[in-house]
Amino acid sequence: MNINWVLADSIVLDPTIDIIKLKNIGSLWGSWRTWRSCQTDNVICNDSVKSEELIKREFQKICNFYIPNAVYQQLNRPEGVRLYEGAFTHDVDHQEDIIAMHLAAGSNDIVLLLGFDLAQKTPSPDKLVEHRTRNYQGLIRQAIADNNHVQWVLVDHPEPVMKELADLENLSTDTMENVLTFSDS
Repeated sequence: MNINWVLADSIVLDPTIDIIKLKNIGSLWGSWRTWRSCQTDNVICNDSVKSEELIKREFQKICNFYIPNAVYQQLNRPEGVRLYEGAFTHDVDHQEDIIAMHLAAGSNDIVLLLGFDLAQKTPSPDKLVEHRTRNYQGLIRQAIADNNHVQWVLVDHPEPVMKELADLENLSTDTMENVLTFSDS
């Protein structure tokens, strides 16, 4: 059984959690912003300018660094960089969260979601913020629904999930304490 983690872009990891225990369960997937605090194994960058900057620093030598194929071609196919197909056209924050979910789903039976806040929220009075939030939530739902062969587990999710996710049979919640017992197996 293959298990991996997807770390939300905005994760604030509890300092008492040992990253090695997480990695003993499975590899970590997340945006380039998660690497410094979590030593993410599989790092996604969907921004061409930031991708170029990180490649100049040889970031691909310290992790599995994923960028869009179009950016890969634009940067003359840099050595050691991994790529993914498609272009992200949706107006949404934290695009790398969605991409990481799709990439992790391709080779895993269980994907543990850490740092995600998918609780029901009061709509924002700012129409643009609300639009981007709804897009994000809809794309999260679509990633889970499209990958119904994967069991998705929200780890230490603070509240019940929003009603749009509650009907997904392949989405559950669990505590970090329970999940860490996997590393003992």
